[in-house]
Amino acid sequence: MKLSILHDEYFNEPTRSELRALEAEVPGVTVVYCGQWDLTCVADLIDSEVVLGRIPPKMLKELKNLKWHHLASAGANRFTDKSLYADPSIILTKSSGTFGIPIAEHTLGMMLSLSRHFTDHYKNQLNGVWRQSWPVTYELYDSNVLVLGLGDLGTEICKRLSGFGCHITGFRHDPSIPHELVDEVRPISMLRESLPYADYIIVCLPGTDDTMKLIGREEFHLMKERAIVINVGRGFIVDTDALVDALNNNLIAGAGLDVTDPEPLPPGHPLWYARNVIITPHESATSSEVGKRRLVIFTDLLKRYMNGQPMYNRVNFELGY
Repeated sequence: MKLSILHDEYFNEPTRSELRALEAEVPGVTVVYCGQWDLTCVADLIDSEVVLGRIPPKMLKELKNLKWHHLASAGANRFTDKSLYADPSIILTKSSGTFGIPIAEHTLGMMLSLSRHFTDHYKNQLNGVWRQSWPVTYELYDSNVLVLGLGDLGTEICKRLSGFGCHITGFRHDPSIPHELVDEVRPISMLRESLPYADYIIVCLPGTDDTMKLIGREEFHLMKERAIVINVGRGFIVDTDALVDALNNNLIAGAGLDVTDPEPLPPGHPLWYARNVIITPHESATSSEVGKRRLVIFTDLLKRYMNGQPMYNRVNFELGY
C-alpha cells in the first residue's frame, strides 16, 4: 500500500527517524513524502491509497485510488464536501488530540494578560516608564467561564481552568453527553441566556454554517462590561465589526484572538487598533511537541486502517467537522 505524506508551511516535514519509526510500526506500507509546493500534477499522488496532509481540493476528484485522507489539522474546512472526492465512501479523518495542550496554554495566557493588563505594562517597560495607573484587574478565581465547544480544545482548556477555581459552563452539539470537567453542559441554543452571567467567553467551536457569526451585536450587548472574549476556534464565528464596536464602546473589557475574519488580518484594519485586544496570527497550535503527537495519532489510525478496525477522529460530512 502506498502512503503519501504532504508537508507544507503548516505541517513540517517529518524527520527521518520519525518516518523510520512509522514504517517499522506498519510493515507493508510504502511511504513517499514531498512538499505540497512540489506537486506539479495529480500524477504525484495518483497511486496513493492513503494521504496525510492537505491535498489541494482541485486535485481530489482525480485521485481514483484514494481511500483515506488524513488531515494534518484539527479543522476540516474546505474538505467536507463529499463531491470533491472520486470515491464517495472516502474516509476523512483529522488530527484532533494534537493541538489541545498548546492552544489551552495560549488561551490561559491571553486570559491572564488581558485580566492583568500585561500588554499595557509591557508598553511602559519598552518606554522605560514606571507608571502605577492602578487599572481595574480581574481574577480568574470564582469567575464564570463559558467554553463553547467541548472537543479536544475545550477539554484541555477546562483542565487548566479547573485549577483556577472557575465555574465552567460548557456548550456542545449534544448536551446530553456529560463532561466531568464542567459544572453544566448546555446546548448552543442557550448561549444568549447564559451570556449576562459570563466573565469569560472562550470560543473553540469548529467553523460551520451553524457557527458563522454566532457572536454578533446582540450577543455583545448581552455581555457584562467586564467580559473578556477569547477566540481560538474560527475567525468568522465572531462578527468582526460588532467586536470592534463592542471593544471601542466599552461594552466588554477585552478580547484575545488567535483567529480573525478576515484572515490574515490586513494592514490598517480597525481591529488592529481596537481597545484592549490581543491578536496572534493563528499560531496558538504551535509547539515543539505538536509534530510528534500528530504522527503518534496518525500511526495508530494507520494500524487500525490496515487491520480493519474502527477509526476515531472521523469527520462527519453532514455536520462539517
